[in-house]
Amino acid sequence: MKQLNLIGRLIFGAWMLASGANYFFFSLWPMPMGHGPLAMELMAALTHSGLLGVAMTIQLVTGALILTGFFVPVALCVLMPISTCALFWSVILDHQPLGMLLALAAFALNGLLMLANLEYYRAVLQRHALTFGESESGGSSYNFLYVNPNGRTSRGQFAGALVTIVVAAAFYAFLVKGATAHWAMLMLVYPGVILHARRLHDMGYSAWPVLIPAVLTVVAFANWLHLLTFEAPFARAVPLAALTVCAGFALWGCIGSGQEAANRFGAPLAA
Repeated sequence: MKQLNLIGRLIFGAWMLASGANYFFFSLWPMPMGHGPLAMELMAALTHSGLLGVAMTIQLVTGALILTGFFVPVALCVLMPISTCALFWSVILDHQPLGMLLALAAFALNGLLMLANLEYYRAVLQRHALTFGESESGGSSYNFLYVNPNGRTSRGQFAGALVTIVVAAAFYAFLVKGATAHWAMLMLVYPGVILHARRLHDMGYSAWPVLIPAVLTVVAFANWLHLLTFEAPFARAVPLAALTVCAGFALWGCIGSGQEAANRFGAPLAA
C-alpha cells in the first residue's frame, strides 16, 4: 500500500507540474479546446477571462509541492476542485474517450491520495469544529448560539450574538441589495430563531412563541421575493408587523432575567 501511495504521488505530482509548466513555458502539447459546443464555449470563456491561467498556476504550484513533499495534504485539497471541473468538462461536455479517461484518472488519483492522507484531515471532518476563542463549555460557540436549539443562552451571550446577526443582516441590506440580499437575509432567520429559542429557555419559557416572528419574517421575505403577492396595504403591513414583532422579541431577550437555578432546559450558563 505504501508503494502504491508513493507511485501515485509521483505520477500525480509530475502530471500537475508538467501541465502547468507546459501551459506557461514549453507548449509541447496543445491545450484541449473541446469538440462539443458547450465544451468549446466553456474553454473559450476560461481562456479569455484568464481563469484558465489561474487553474494552471494552481496546478504548477501544487504539483511542485506534491513532488517535493511540502504541504501535500493542502495541495491535494486545493487541486480537488480543479480535478472535479476537469472531470465534468471531459465527461459531461466534451465526450472524447481519451479526455474522459485522463480526467477520470486525475480525479481518482487526487481522491485516493487524499484518502491516503486522511489522518491530516480528521480535524476538519469534525461535526462541530471549534474556531479561535471557542470552547466546549460556556455556551459561546457558534453551535451553541445559532445551531443547537436545546439548552440555554444567558442574557449577556444573547446580546452579543444578536448584534452579530444584526450586523450580518445590515451588510446584505445596505451593501449587497436586490434578490441576493433578500435570500441571504432570509437564511439568517434560522440562527435568529435558535438564538431566541435558547434565550426563552433561559427564562424558563417554551420556544414555541418564536414561531410568530419567524413566520411573519418568512412571509415578508416571500413578498419581497415575489413568491407571494399581496394587495398594497397588506404588502406594507406584513413587513412592518414582522419588524415590530422581531424588535419586541429581541428587546425581551435583552432585558428578561434568566432563571438562576436549573430548569427543564438545563443548567444556567455564565453570562
